[in-house]
Amino acid sequence: MTMRKAPPRTGRRALGALTSPARQEVLGAFAEGPATVRTLAERLGRSRQALYHHLEILERTRLVEVTGEVGEGRNREKVYGLCAEGLELTDAPASRSEVQTAVRASQAMLRLTSREVSTAILASGLRLSGPERELVALRAKVRLSPQKLRELNAHLDAIHALFATTADAAKGDALYAVTLVLTPVREAGTGEGPRKRAPARRSGR
Repeated sequence: MTMRKAPPRTGRRALGALTSPARQEVLGAFAEGPATVRTLAERLGRSRQALYHHLEILERTRLVEVTGEVGEGRNREKVYGLCAEGLELTDAPASRSEVQTAVRASQAMLRLTSREVSTAILASGLRLSGPERELVALRAKVRLSPQKLRELNAHLDAIHALFATTADAAKGDALYAVTLVLTPVREAGTGEGPRKRAPARRSGR
């Protein structure tokens, strides 16, 4: 799910829409391009009635917009796509309610990922090794210097950029999901939250 920056007020409202794993799944379905409700139902295996409810919320919060129509008469359908403006959290939530909403949206993302991983593990014929492996789960907890943190973020940015270059993907290509999470963690045994780094000192030269 790749979304661009929106005005701060819209971003807060949109974050509330993402507290539902189902709506995050709907947004992910647009990775294959704009779609009608009928097409989204086929992509997700969901009923059209349920999708109308989620699309209404996503459209109201400006994460999704109507990009056109197809068909004629009773067969006329709206075509939905991701908004040119979307959501990118660049500032920490300001109020307690915003913090709680951000936590719920993160939990929804992880629940959706858990379901997708479980389904993949139960599937047969997956490639689990080699350059075309299809299922990878990694977790590490390490201490990072500012330089190493910058290197890690560069790699994460490169992965994110890869998702933005899917316009040339063939319709028959397999669909994959990637969840990226980087977070500071509590220091073991201290009972304290993540330590804040002191600002870098400027050279007097």
